[in-house]
Amino acid sequence: MVLDMFVLLLLYFGGVYCQAPIDEYVLNFDSPVYVCSDMESQSWVDTSGLEVVRYNETTAYMTGTINFLKGLDYSTMVELEVYKELSGQYEKTISHEICNLCNEIGKKDSLYFKYLKYFGFPDACPFAAGTYSVQDLKPDDADMPVNAATSGRYQVNINLYKNPDGTCKNMKTFIGCLKLDFIIEEL
Repeated sequence: MVLDMFVLLLLYFGGVYCQAPIDEYVLNFDSPVYVCSDMESQSWVDTSGLEVVRYNETTAYMTGTINFLKGLDYSTMVELEVYKELSGQYEKTISHEICNLCNEIGKKDSLYFKYLKYFGFPDACPFAAGTYSVQDLKPDDADMPVNAATSGRYQVNINLYKNPDGTCKNMKTFIGCLKLDFIIEEL
């Protein structure tokens, strides 16, 4: 009887006062946007003016300038590839094509439209060659689940192509590649 009462009290007070801490995770940049090492990419854009700044232990943001040496127009296609580091190697977890970048970012409800304000791009295509300011870009954890199952290091490849018919199916010509590293980590 005494043992039963002790177990009951332990369960009651243990459940109320000794709950396990709730794990919290944060999404942060692990690098600024950087240019792929191939010649086409190097002759297309310069990201050396970008940096990641830590505001505090949980928040980092990207700021600076990005210089497009060539413009983007209505025939621009984007291929996004997200890789997660697993056992020391990166494995592709997500791939998404935007067949016509200008059409996509012209939609106010587009996931990509909201990022234009951070890069100082005009509200519509084409984007002329030139230097654009990146204003305190923070990763948005609404775009990706942030939890124990997704924790780890990631790399995003952003491949751009000329795709005159806008279908993603026919001939496309490589323009350039950008990369971005980010991390989901426990606080």
